[in-house]
Amino acid sequence: MVIETIIVILSITFSVRATNNLIMTSIPLLAKYDFGFSQSFVGILSALASASTFLTTALINARLNAKNRRISFVLSNFLYTFILVGYWVSNSITMWMLTAAGGGLLGLIMPNIITSASLFKDSVLRERVLALYTVFLSLSLITGPAIESYLLHFVSLKEVFLVFALFGALATAMSPFMHFPVEKRTGEKTDVLKNPGFRVALYNIMAYNIPFAILLAFAGIFEKDTFHISLSLVTLLFSLFYLSSFLSRILLSIRPAKNVRTYMIGAMAISLAGIVIMVLSNNIIIFVVALLVLGIPHGLTYPLSVLTISRAFGPEHRNAANSYFFSIMMFVGILLPLVGGFLVDTIGFRLTMTVITLIIAVLLVLTAITFRKWDAWRKANANSK
Repeated sequence: MVIETIIVILSITFSVRATNNLIMTSIPLLAKYDFGFSQSFVGILSALASASTFLTTALINARLNAKNRRISFVLSNFLYTFILVGYWVSNSITMWMLTAAGGGLLGLIMPNIITSASLFKDSVLRERVLALYTVFLSLSLITGPAIESYLLHFVSLKEVFLVFALFGALATAMSPFMHFPVEKRTGEKTDVLKNPGFRVALYNIMAYNIPFAILLAFAGIFEKDTFHISLSLVTLLFSLFYLSSFLSRILLSIRPAKNVRTYMIGAMAISLAGIVIMVLSNNIIIFVVALLVLGIPHGLTYPLSVLTISRAFGPEHRNAANSYFFSIMMFVGILLPLVGGFLVDTIGFRLTMTVITLIIAVLLVLTAITFRKWDAWRKANANSK
């Protein structure tokens, strides 16, 4: 039973993340080069997807019980497949509707995968499954862009979405077999927002999601326009970025993070170094080096936050914690493409990334301070039991 459950979780994780990444990285390219959108409008389009995800995660998924979440999960996977087919025949108007709908459906899918991956009572098994979950996220992010890069030699960008609908079909077929743990429904919001462990996880993910949101929306356009490379090579470089992330997660699964504080601070420092290299790059080789460096914190940051939430909350509160966590991630995904699109149009990609280093430095300090509060909070809770 355990093995079957893990296979279902990993299969759906791989399929959904591969298709979601296609939308996140290729919709900006489609909007820019097929429909002639400006960078500001590309940013608005990316923000629309995140806004829809934020609303369904925070307002719907976090409030549903296990039975209703199962229904919405299966139905959302089914509809998500048709969203991918829709992009195949999209135009500059229907793209907005498809992106809004796809983002909303994702908000009913991804938090439930995280929650199901953390349902195991045995802490060792739970953390190993969470590690595998994040490894399969990275594996899908390597495989997806590599497949897309290969396909672009033979088909158009629109037709790639039709091929990737097969991944959506696989997720749909597996979704009825996903397990949904039953949770208590009292006091969830207060517990989640006041828990210092949740805030640590949040600062940690924001320190990477902020530059990552800009990279997804605008790095591909920057690469093509600055270094004059093909769309096929643009998508292949994303695959190299995710390869670095994948190797980091493999290392983390082999040597689990007992002391997450050290890993988190280290990941933020590497993010700062990678952005500096990217800002100073004057050719595609140095830019690729920056992507490889930035892949390391991408591989570490998300699993460390998921691991922190699993340690900070009991099973009865994890759906709420994961839903709020995911919705805040999406809120960042709303804000950053909007602000980023304006900044990239105004001051350029390099200076925009320079501004982001200041934000990461602030989050690094906040993380260190909140860790001390979490230590005190855990000691107080232990003494009260």
